[in-house]
Amino acid sequence: MNQKEQMESEEELNLTLSLRFGTSNETTTPLQTNLCLMKIQPTSSNPNPSSSSTSCSNNTNPSLASSNHNPNPPNAPAEAPESVPTVTRSSGSSRRTSRLKRTSKTVTAPFPWAKNQRATIHRHQYLMENNVHTITGKLYCRRCEHEFELGLNLEDKLDALIQFITRENEKWHTRAPLVWLSPVCPKCPLCDRENSTRPVIAPNKKDINWLFLLLGQMLGYCTLEHLKYFCKHNEIHRTGAKDRLLYNTYKGLILQLLPDYLHLFDS
Repeated sequence: MNQKEQMESEEELNLTLSLRFGTSNETTTPLQTNLCLMKIQPTSSNPNPSSSSTSCSNNTNPSLASSNHNPNPPNAPAEAPESVPTVTRSSGSSRRTSRLKRTSKTVTAPFPWAKNQRATIHRHQYLMENNVHTITGKLYCRRCEHEFELGLNLEDKLDALIQFITRENEKWHTRAPLVWLSPVCPKCPLCDRENSTRPVIAPNKKDINWLFLLLGQMLGYCTLEHLKYFCKHNEIHRTGAKDRLLYNTYKGLILQLLPDYLHLFDS
């Protein structure tokens, strides 16, 4: 192509550009023409440049992108496990021990012939040395509802009880006889009726008049719980029928009075 044809083609191009972008009286140089051609050419064939840039950025560092969604990165320090409080169950023996701790071994002596220990009486020698010869207790009449006090001679009632045990013990086989299970009480001094009285047993077991019930042979009016209470605090086996517990209660009280009389209960 000669110089003339080149100039003609440039003039046609300038005319085309002037029609598209507006007329211009200035003379367009070849450098300006090339810049205009660069502006006309499309920069990219991708109709969605933002998506391509996004995909490009996503593919740039895939490990970084995936790390944004990992709640526990591999190099992160492990979380300490929550401490779960341990619950310890108390065994039956610990419950029994706690109950024994709440119950004091010593109490205020309710009678001059009673010790400051539960369900325990003084020895016969101690009572004689301290001039304790009469043991008193309360009875009430079921008919006239009269309550009165009765005194028992320690020596007389104790001798009668020992003779009765010596004579009949071999027949009992460590079980209380019927006369102990269903004792006969004195008649009421007010209404003069036979077998209408009953001993007054304290509602609080630590205040029971054990020696009075022993000498009057009225321990049979104690309930099973009363007898178990006595056996418990004297380290006596407390399971079994009432006749066996009653026998053990008589035996335990007599041995507290007369520790050397264990041979009475040899069958």
